[in-house]
Amino acid sequence: MKIKLDFISNSSSTSFVYISDTELTLEKFLESVGVAKDSPVGDLFCDMYDELNNAIKNYGTAIKTIEEANALLGSYEFTPEVINKMKDGILSGKSVITSSLSSDGQFAESILCTSVFEIDSDHFFINAFNNYW
Repeated sequence: MKIKLDFISNSSSTSFVYISDTELTLEKFLESVGVAKDSPVGDLFCDMYDELNNAIKNYGTAIKTIEEANALLGSYEFTPEVINKMKDGILSGKSVITSSLSSDGQFAESILCTSVFEIDSDHFFINAFNNYW
């Protein structure tokens, strides 16, 4: 029998893609998810916006070419349908950015990380269908 004596992580991570031709703003995010800022869950969704926006701006990787999008085919992170959306976004001049979230982060990030979600609005598209537990 082997016993592990050092740190063991039970953390989770989720990759996601953000596609848009404009910057993600709190107002657009709240409108897209259908939550009012002053609602009972408004603060939580404002925190979720902060976590997503931070991941996009500070840790995101821009996917600028069809070849870069195609390189993601066959990975566990994005379905072929999502990769097609990435390619359509690239062809139409939109920003296509991949990033990730961790369950080791703040409460709002942990919720996003452990949820499977997609937001397809007039303002942007976010897909986070994969997560690991």
